[in-house]
Amino acid sequence: MSRFFQLNDWLRWLETLHPKAIDLGLQRVYTVACALDLLQPASVISHEFSAAFKLQDTEARATVITVAGTNGKGSCVSVLEQSLINRSVPNATANSAAKALAPELVGSYTSPHIHHFCERIRIDMQPVSEVLVCEAFAAIDTARGELSLTYFEFGTLAALWIFAQKNIPTIILEVGLGGRLDAVNIVDADIAVVTSIDIDHEEWLGSDRNIISQEKLGVARAGRPLVIAEINLTPALHLAANSEDSLLIDRDFSIRLQGDVRAVATCESGGIPGHLIQAQHWQFQYKDLVCVLPLPSLPLPSVAAALVVLDLIESRPAPIALTALMQSLTLTGRFQKTLVAERCVIFDVAHNPAAAIHLASRLSQEPTSKQGRTLAVMAVMSDKDHDAILKPLLKVIDHWYLGDLVKVPRAARAQDLSVLMRHYQCSYDIESTIENAFHKASSVACEHDRIIVFGSFYTVAAIQSLVDH
Repeated sequence: MSRFFQLNDWLRWLETLHPKAIDLGLQRVYTVACALDLLQPASVISHEFSAAFKLQDTEARATVITVAGTNGKGSCVSVLEQSLINRSVPNATANSAAKALAPELVGSYTSPHIHHFCERIRIDMQPVSEVLVCEAFAAIDTARGELSLTYFEFGTLAALWIFAQKNIPTIILEVGLGGRLDAVNIVDADIAVVTSIDIDHEEWLGSDRNIISQEKLGVARAGRPLVIAEINLTPALHLAANSEDSLLIDRDFSIRLQGDVRAVATCESGGIPGHLIQAQHWQFQYKDLVCVLPLPSLPLPSVAAALVVLDLIESRPAPIALTALMQSLTLTGRFQKTLVAERCVIFDVAHNPAAAIHLASRLSQEPTSKQGRTLAVMAVMSDKDHDAILKPLLKVIDHWYLGDLVKVPRAARAQDLSVLMRHYQCSYDIESTIENAFHKASSVACEHDRIIVFGSFYTVAAIQSLVDH
């Protein structure tokens, strides 16, 4: 009998099940995955505790793409999703049995969610139902016995169980934290992607980029393609790039912005090497393909990595389809524009220094019209490097509005952030809540002003929920 029948009850219980919110390691989740019969025997190229993922009631195995990186993972997944659900030919790397199933179906597992847990598990970009997630949780609860699992491990197993039940032949897994010891790494990736390497989650990954890159490279498998979209290589990335199975940005594929060539900054740590004011197009080059495409709202290295993956699985879109894809690309909370009370509002989950650099670059590329101002509504987590997040944005933000995320214990207090505001002599206001901060920004915004809401997934979720009601 199921422990619960409502998803919210399951989620509240999961938050209390394991003594640690984050407990990196593969043994627990691998043991339960085997009990659920989700994995085929480990291959000779498997990582420790990992194996091939299999489909339900068939001898077929799914094609798995695993995406790791500090930033840009969700963007890479989104490009793959949006392209693959429109493909017209089956995945050529899957065996005949998989082709005979439903080649148009694409499953993706990402985290965290912004508004609803089911956003984490999608089939053809649509969140699965609460009923299906509850069924998955019940199966996992039975299979685990007395073994304790984290919230993320339960979610990962739920995604894999659902994809197996639905016979999804192409699966995209986004690493939650690190890579080598992340729960998704129980599955051997047919293709691995590393989008970027920077310092974040120091409590678990440390502050050494080379060690961090080693952890993220742990999702790669010997003899299988590895796509590296990080420009600022560490020794570990250099070593990995020397493998005959590796494809490296600026060597095997490249990106180049086109437009006004007035360089204004250099993005460090995996960003675009020098961003340009008023750039409207970019050039992508890989093998025999050289095409000029509209500039998307998502980071170009991640977009380019996804295009390489599409070629590897023989699902490369035609140039005209690539143009349409770039024009339609969107991802919740990633430089996502909307109108609120006739004012331009941009939502971005940028929550670490590298993401702040990219956000500053995008804001510079698209200056406001008629000398409008850029107003920032910001709330961040207390364990982030606030100074390093703030610095890249000082020259592109005209006024700051700070407020507390009162329902998030991890969030930094607005009063604490105001110390940095005073240090850098920023123009700012403090409100009691992030919602009130947005109301204040909206009330003073003029016709040509824009409001950027950023700092964490929680910040974006709070304000999007506010404006949607």
